[in-house]
Amino acid sequence: MKLFFLQLGLLAGAIPAAAQQIPALSLTCPAPAASQALQKLHCETRDLTLPAPAAGNTLTIDARANGGITVRGWNGTTVKVRALVTGRAATAADARALVAAVRITAQNSTLRASRANESLDGWAVEYEVLVPARTDLDLKAVNGAIKAENVAGKLRLNTTNGPLVLLDVSGDVRGQTTNGSLTLRLSGPAWAGPGLEVSTVNGAVDWQLPAVYAATILARTTHGKVSAELNTKRKSVLPHNLAATLGKGGAQLKVSTVHGSISVKQPAETAPVQPDPVE
Repeated sequence: MKLFFLQLGLLAGAIPAAAQQIPALSLTCPAPAASQALQKLHCETRDLTLPAPAAGNTLTIDARANGGITVRGWNGTTVKVRALVTGRAATAADARALVAAVRITAQNSTLRASRANESLDGWAVEYEVLVPARTDLDLKAVNGAIKAENVAGKLRLNTTNGPLVLLDVSGDVRGQTTNGSLTLRLSGPAWAGPGLEVSTVNGAVDWQLPAVYAATILARTTHGKVSAELNTKRKSVLPHNLAATLGKGGAQLKVSTVHGSISVKQPAETAPVQPDPVE
């Protein structure tokens, strides 16, 4: 029981300061010039405010089949959603009709979009979502990127054609893509929570860590190279594999790709500034 409360405390401490600020929803419609010559584009944004999932429940965002997801943590107690709905058709009227027929629902902590006739042609919905900084997430896409920032919890991230971007996350994080890169930027003194495991098949991995950090990291590629610039002597760097203990070690963080290279970096440690002697 003491260990359980200790882990909760670590997760609470792992919520970055950036999550304490109230970010703005920035998703907007593209400029009219984005319309293709043979198609007309119609676009609109829809804003929703939802209750946060109850403790122990997961917020699911289903962007299949066309659309990406960006989720950021904030210090509020509700979930704020901006959905960017687009339609492309031969005429402007048809494009507007496509968008008008899209329904966005949020039931049982699941956010998704659909059309009455279930056709997937010609329309897409992209989501930008603010969640309480400690929220369990299940993010699903097929043709779109997934980005999670400043969130701690049980995170499950899956897309097929699109990158995964993880910025200042912690907790129990598992994610995968098939055709897309992996970008990881971590902060704080150590990973707080059970660990991280993310993978891609066709994509490179760019992993940035703080100069001082505690964790056990593993990286593997099949058809690519691994490069590492780390502030530790406890490491094994081979052409296709990396294993290293940073600081005092800790949670296991794993990344992998099949067709792609992996870059893992820490900035050089800076010596503390010594005060001038008092005369």
